[in-house]
Amino acid sequence: MTLRRRLLLASAAAACAPLSSLARAQAEPFSFDQVRAEAKRLAGEPYKPPEAPPQSDLLRVDYDHYMRVRMRPEAVLWRSAPTMFRAEFFPAGFIYSAPVAINIVSEEGVAPLVATPDMFDFSSANLREPPGAVAFAGFRLTYPLHEAKFDEIIAFLGASYFRLIGREENYGASARGLAIDTGLPRQEEFPAFRAFWLVAPAKDAREITLHALLDSPGAAGAFTFVVRPGRRTSVDVIAALYARHDISLLGIAPLTSMFFAGKTGRRGPPDYRPEIHDSDGLLIASGSGERIWRPLSNFPALAVSTFQDRNPRGFGLLQRERAFAEYQDLEARYHTRPSLWVEPRGDWGEGEIRLVEIPTDSEVHDNIALFWASHTPTRRGQELELRYRLSALSDEAALSPGGRVTSMSVFKMADGKSWRLVVEFGGGDIAGLRPAQPVEAEVSVSSGRLVKARTEPIPGQSTWRLFVDVQPDGKKPMDVRAFLRLHGEVLSETLNYTVRP
Repeated sequence: MTLRRRLLLASAAAACAPLSSLARAQAEPFSFDQVRAEAKRLAGEPYKPPEAPPQSDLLRVDYDHYMRVRMRPEAVLWRSAPTMFRAEFFPAGFIYSAPVAINIVSEEGVAPLVATPDMFDFSSANLREPPGAVAFAGFRLTYPLHEAKFDEIIAFLGASYFRLIGREENYGASARGLAIDTGLPRQEEFPAFRAFWLVAPAKDAREITLHALLDSPGAAGAFTFVVRPGRRTSVDVIAALYARHDISLLGIAPLTSMFFAGKTGRRGPPDYRPEIHDSDGLLIASGSGERIWRPLSNFPALAVSTFQDRNPRGFGLLQRERAFAEYQDLEARYHTRPSLWVEPRGDWGEGEIRLVEIPTDSEVHDNIALFWASHTPTRRGQELELRYRLSALSDEAALSPGGRVTSMSVFKMADGKSWRLVVEFGGGDIAGLRPAQPVEAEVSVSSGRLVKARTEPIPGQSTWRLFVDVQPDGKKPMDVRAFLRLHGEVLSETLNYTVRP
């Protein structure tokens, strides 16, 4: 099982017939119920792959040349409108060959937006000749996030992938509309958005609404996205799903990221950069109120971890380490990559948060997947509706108000049998503790043997260090759970880490 290449992160019904630039048909009435009805209709019919895009050299260029294709300023949507949002479009090309339909919703109704070659500047794409016809592959929205300049805030490109950022952030982890059979020992299915409806924002509006139609061999879906840009950009999501057949593993609110090297170890050739990742851990705010931190790893073999829960309060892939010195990468700027946080709305019932860690030998590949999977089987003809908020953020204080893991390393000891975890905790009430206070660690293991555990304050740092020595049972993976407490009071989130001998 593999994830799509990270190229899906670096910048998705049939394509409209070519007319003049920004040509539109006569507007018709529109509501989200129409998208729902279309998704339900599709799910009741055999799956049909998307139509092929117009043939051109654009389908044969590499990623760098594809990204040099720019939309001409005069073709940018809402460029002259009294609104704070703009929309720019990607032409079908490179690996993004599936056309998507773009529709614009205004007070007059809805009308299709037609792709034409004169919308784009192909001069830097190294093409033998400009395309005679084009189709849309996706789009991005811009907004004055920092100053008067319009900054990219969200982009939809490739299958059902989309990415979002807040103020002072750079793209890293991404989201997907839906995941099917991710992490199972068979080919993963990649649902794709086939059509979008962009609702023209009102004057001075600070949010924008998008609708999307999704299709795949296993399911069809109708989505609403309400995007609110800012220091913490958020997207309220409504997902109405219709199963075309029984689905073994339906992934809701899926996230995708990359972890190549970090404090839990590294693989590959030597590198001057200490850490290389878009995310360094999974945070869970469970339905019971416990907060769980799971550091990510680049294991030599596929690893799937599940966290049972009922109505989780939140979960996400975080970039907790924010110090440039820990990355030393002036180009990738990993220290500015956003954390992505999912907050379920309504009753999600019983299920599991599923983490998939795929071995990788390069930072250009996504190798981390995270999603919610219900314990209720998904059957043919079943209809589901789920709601959640997805946020991109850098400040984690609101997510982890108590003590949290600030650093962790793990290594095999000299005896060749034991492993040591060195964990640092800080924040919350931990910051105000005196060194002499009797801070204790509550540590448990799923198998093998807990050899010893001890805590000690780090002078002048307002943090405490925990040493945990464990001895696995042969090659059997071993889950280690640990948190700090004082006089019976819980001081920190729970570290959950799997030692894989």
